[in-house]
Amino acid sequence: MKTRRIVLAFGVGAYLVSFGMLTGMVVDRMRFDRQRSEVLARYERAVTDLNAHRIALEKLAGGHR
Repeated sequence: MKTRRIVLAFGVGAYLVSFGMLTGMVVDRMRFDRQRSEVLARYERAVTDLNAHRIALEKLAGGHR
């Protein structure tokens, strides 16, 4: 009976450690994805602004021909 209790305690402990590690990985991934999305949004805005500026320059240059 004592051996069964030890095995059960070990199994529950291993389960809790594994569950904690997986939960930590999921939370870390969610935080990373949120930060990545913010960086990509800023990059996308910068590219859009740059393209708008270049188009305006092309229109300005094309008007003088």
